Amino acid sequence: MFHRLAFLLCFVLAACVTKPNPLPQPSAWKAVLIAGDDAEPAFDNAVDAMAQKIGGYGVAPQDMVVLKASAAGDRAANEANIVQAISTLSPTGAGGCFLFITSHGGSDRGLIMKAARKFLRPGDLDKLLDEGCGDRPTVVIASGCFSGIFAEGRSMPAANRTILTAARSDRTSFGCNANRRLTIFDECVLDSLDRGQPWQTVIEKTRSCVARYEQDMNVAPPSEPQISIGRNVENQLAF
Repeated sequence: MFHRLAFLLCFVLAACVTKPNPLPQPSAWKAVLIAGDDAEPAFDNAVDAMAQKIGGYGVAPQDMVVLKASAAGDRAANEANIVQAISTLSPTGAGGCFLFITSHGGSDRGLIMKAARKFLRPGDLDKLLDEGCGDRPTVVIASGCFSGIFAEGRSMPAANRTILTAARSDRTSFGCNANRRLTIFDECVLDSLDRGQPWQTVIEKTRSCVARYEQDMNVAPPSEPQISIGRNVENQLAF
């Protein structure tokens, strides 16, 4: 009787496990790039460099929205523009969504959106991505101190999302000062973002790069960039 009950329990548990439903590799991308703060030029520099990078991979200018805390009008990283840009991404066909957000971060609060006078929190971003991307393949790179909450918490991870963050949820990231063109993580992720590489490879290369910089700078504790890869996008490649 015990063995029969154990078998039935294993059968029920196995039936409850959701199997992967692999999504096709996107043939086109819609992108939103956000510099959430303008306290240092590093954030603007990073979104400019990312726009150039993914533009070289075929993301058309009309499919890319760049928002900055330092900008005005429809290019300002204020709440209305952020909501509009992300919630209306709407990739068509075999398209995918790409978000790169760089800013200062707050412990358990998210990333600072200075022009919006608030933090962009994982729950907020999750709702916007549900509206704008649905179940399409979605890549989010969240750069800032304590940004691991976007990959480690319950709000953001999803079967269709690949999430990279600059640090653990309880760690700071480094290099955010006027003496550097880019933060350490942003420089490393830009250097590691090679077209056709698995996203897992991109983050492992980024982690190694960040660790080398942090050791050279003798800073501690290490930021430990995080990753969450959904079960339906495990085999997806960068652009």
